Amino acid sequence: MFLLAVLPGILLFAIVWKFDKVEKEPPMLLLKLFAFGVLSILAAILLRTLLIKLLTPVFYGDTSLLFVFTDAFLVTALIEVGAKYLVLRLAAWKDRAFNYTFDAIVYAVTVSVGFVTGENIVYLIKYGSDLEPVRLLLPLISQIILAVYMGYFFGLAKLDEGRGNAKGKRLHLIEAFCVPFAMQGLYEFCLGGRRTSLYILFAVYVLLITGTSIYFFLRLSKGDSAIPGGDGPESAEKADTASASEDW
Repeated sequence: MFLLAVLPGILLFAIVWKFDKVEKEPPMLLLKLFAFGVLSILAAILLRTLLIKLLTPVFYGDTSLLFVFTDAFLVTALIEVGAKYLVLRLAAWKDRAFNYTFDAIVYAVTVSVGFVTGENIVYLIKYGSDLEPVRLLLPLISQIILAVYMGYFFGLAKLDEGRGNAKGKRLHLIEAFCVPFAMQGLYEFCLGGRRTSLYILFAVYVLLITGTSIYFFLRLSKGDSAIPGGDGPESAEKADTASASEDW
């Protein structure tokens, strides 16, 4: 079970890393992002416990959709997406290695793999052999999908900063948080609602976001663009000729 908790995340990260074709990221930076991702799950658990205690007097014994919605968006999604976004901003944004747009996806996936690996280990410690394998794999898949979207907008923000577009930078940083937040909130709401209609919506939703995330991932991997002012070996040349950046 321990291997099931750890290996799938490492395998998915290896696939993403392979698609970073222009310039591989420094191993120490990736290790730092992974470690912070693991540690962020501890902070997320503490914050979730605190918020649940605050909400218990209001929703005690409540299983309504209002409670499920509040828990999905204002507790789970807000904390988890916020923790990963904060790691990206603090550990990756100003790093000199962040000089291509696709780097942002690599960073976001690394943080998310660390986050979900830490989460799976916590679940193993708590539930042991009673933990179902699907409980380990399903969060990993959703976290990787959300990481692609977070990285997509995070890379856009960095590109705008390099171009001197302060308004675009602010907008895309907001999107880097808000889009994954809304996506995870809906994901958690559909699962937590425990209604047939929501399960059907969940199945359609997962297929949709999986397909679109793969499409954008492959498209951005092929159209990787240098960020003006970056320190990569091809940055100056690509900053002048990167018409592929229009795909962002």
